[in-house]
Amino acid sequence: MLSKSGLCLAMVLCVSGCSGTTEDKWTKDRPETFPVTGTVTSDGQPLQEATVVFRSTGAEPRTAIGRTDARGNFVLRTFEDGDGAVRGQQKVSITKTETEKIPAGINLDEVDFQPKVTSLIPKKYGSPETSGLTAEVTADGPNEFTFKLGK
Repeated sequence: MLSKSGLCLAMVLCVSGCSGTTEDKWTKDRPETFPVTGTVTSDGQPLQEATVVFRSTGAEPRTAIGRTDARGNFVLRTFEDGDGAVRGQQKVSITKTETEKIPAGINLDEVDFQPKVTSLIPKKYGSPETSGLTAEVTADGPNEFTFKLGK
């Protein structure tokens, strides 16, 4: 006779093995995505450790996000690493910030410390409404974009 935990395990294995597919309710209705890569520079230099966000402008807006490496290169993800962004027109925002460090010896249980966050690039790029940056993701690709940020 099976213990309660053994019975539960057997039921879980049976249910997961009986579905016949690896697709679940979270992945079944996802819109198709297309690989997106690119480069970000600021004043002609690669912008590293910046966050790049694509926000589709279609009927069901979707957000894709990536982080730049030391050469300013990024790869976007919507649902999984490297899957890219949905097809269509995108509004783009780029941020790079620095957060104030917690002072040595401060007890966060006693002090309401609010760290200062400083933008390291012009703040206008941090909003898709003010950045002036756009991209068109296509099914045919290649979806490779270069963003040259100024002052």
